[in-house]
Amino acid sequence: MDFFFLWIVTFVLGFWIFKKIKERKNLPPGPWGLPVVGYLPFIDREHPHLTLTKLAKQFGPIYGIGMGSIYAVVLSDHKLIREAFAKDTFSGRAPLFLTHGIMHGNGIICAEGPLWKDQRRLVTTWLKSYGMSKHSVSRDKLEKRIASGVYELLENVEQSLGSALDLTHMLTNSLGNVVNEIIFGFKFPPDDKTWHWLRQIQEEGCHEMGVAGVVNFLPFMRFFSTSIQKTMHVLTRGQAQTHRLYASIIARRRKMLGLDKPAGAEYPPHFDLFDEHPEGHMKCIKYSKQTDKAEEHFFDPGTLIPTEGECILDSFLEEQKKRFDEGDASACFVTDEQLHFLLADMFGAGLDTTSVTLAWFLLYMALYPEEQELLRKEILSVYPEEDQVDSASLPHVMAAICETQRIRSIVPVGIPHGCLKDTVLGNYVVPKGAMVIPLQWAMHLDPNVWKNPEEFKPSRFLSSDGTLLKPQEFIPFQTGKRMCPGDELSRMISCGLVARLLRRKKIRLASDRPSQEEMRGKVGLTLTPPPVLYYCDPL
Repeated sequence: MDFFFLWIVTFVLGFWIFKKIKERKNLPPGPWGLPVVGYLPFIDREHPHLTLTKLAKQFGPIYGIGMGSIYAVVLSDHKLIREAFAKDTFSGRAPLFLTHGIMHGNGIICAEGPLWKDQRRLVTTWLKSYGMSKHSVSRDKLEKRIASGVYELLENVEQSLGSALDLTHMLTNSLGNVVNEIIFGFKFPPDDKTWHWLRQIQEEGCHEMGVAGVVNFLPFMRFFSTSIQKTMHVLTRGQAQTHRLYASIIARRRKMLGLDKPAGAEYPPHFDLFDEHPEGHMKCIKYSKQTDKAEEHFFDPGTLIPTEGECILDSFLEEQKKRFDEGDASACFVTDEQLHFLLADMFGAGLDTTSVTLAWFLLYMALYPEEQELLRKEILSVYPEEDQVDSASLPHVMAAICETQRIRSIVPVGIPHGCLKDTVLGNYVVPKGAMVIPLQWAMHLDPNVWKNPEEFKPSRFLSSDGTLLKPQEFIPFQTGKRMCPGDELSRMISCGLVARLLRRKKIRLASDRPSQEEMRGKVGLTLTPPPVLYYCDPL
């Protein structure tokens, strides 16, 4: 009996090894994993990019790795990344459970195929028309919208009277209203309860999406792990709540524009949206993984402050009406359900990545005061008086922002792509359905490209004549067909805030200097810096 059992185990194991060797014949090199789970048990859950970077040093700039039910190809060379992402073959999205199972392929980040192409075209066109193009006639108007958010931050700093400040939280709130203007056409009132509720839900959701990575590759784990079940509840309930908030904002915007909801565009789960309160206010419920107690309050859309200028929501609603009125077959791409996911993607991409970049930037400015002084000298020489800010006139400022994005990649593992058919890349076959990872952390900290890569040195991005350099190895917003459409907006916001803040204030730490371990950051959907407090001293 024992001999027969041993024979069965040996046969199964041998068959599995033979099968894997055959499968690997033309695939990129990479580490062996375990049956079912692949290499997942050996990946650092807190800092997965560090594990993947070590493997890149071992196996080269392109390697394959089994991650549960998904085969991943990891790229850490800019030439391979640019070659791959320029092809339609790699314009898909990886079949991750959290993005496909919760997002259902909606929005723009998780969409692929005809839906993604349609939404990408619309969003790119709208953003350019708002001024997010270097030669747009609306650029001055957009710069003024950004400046209003920065002045709000500066006013709050002035009112602090020299006390220690959570500057990261303050800039997120102020810049959040700039993004709200561009996305929704509204601002939240100061210290609004619903605004803080929304940010708390999104921050917790970003963290949970990061730590629940295993369910992306082993979806069945959600049936057995209590922790993952709690995470899934937090994510799904948080998504439902934010979408209901968006629906209430959409309803008010439609009323302002005099538009009716087209038949066929409705989202059934929101039919009872305004039945929870005698005056049609929306119930906001905050759930948490740490407690079973839910906090409730009601949101009145009438408290939102309408702003001037174009916004994504208006453009979408007008496009929606046009397509449904004309009976266009593409009307299926502009339903209310798609709108909810698109607004969430645009808001998150517009605010979170920029605010995290600026949070790291402020920390490095406090840690490297000599660099801060160089930037201030440039700012004061170019803009001795308050004026509209043009990033092209501040190469040293932009070099410091670029160096921040290099040394601490905001999305260190990059946004994974999906391979739509078997394709040859770097002399290897990337199979259909593979997840393709642009490992930005490894690329931006490669000692063969960047001398002393862990040293904060903005001069890397300056030429001998003082103009801004953009090395090919530097890809902060990714590249190719799925490159971030809001990259120019992020640059405008970052440069506008830095120029106006540093020309008035000197930033220094009010907290202890972060340890080397803390400077590794905290991984969620983005890599966030350690929490610190600052003093903003007047010049």
